[in-house]
Amino acid sequence: MRLILIILVFVSSILLADTTASAGISTKRQDILKLIGTSHAVNGKFAWIELNGEDYGWNREGRYVGGYKIVKIEMGKVIVESWRKTLVLVMHEL
Repeated sequence: MRLILIILVFVSSILLADTTASAGISTKRQDILKLIGTSHAVNGKFAWIELNGEDYGWNREGRYVGGYKIVKIEMGKVIVESWRKTLVLVMHEL
């Protein structure tokens, strides 16, 4: 009887440890990028981008916003890339 109880406690502790470990591994970070505006000026093209609620203001092509590099700016459209993906941000009218 005592041996069965010890085996049952051992197996349940392994199952409990396995569920907590898998719950910690399955989390995934997602960024929220918003294009606020674009502008063309004499001294360059600028984009106003917001990342995860943090405002980065006006940035030129080639600058970084968080972990994303601004590759190309067109009127109402910006292409950004990180080491894992390339995104196209488009401005929508209200």
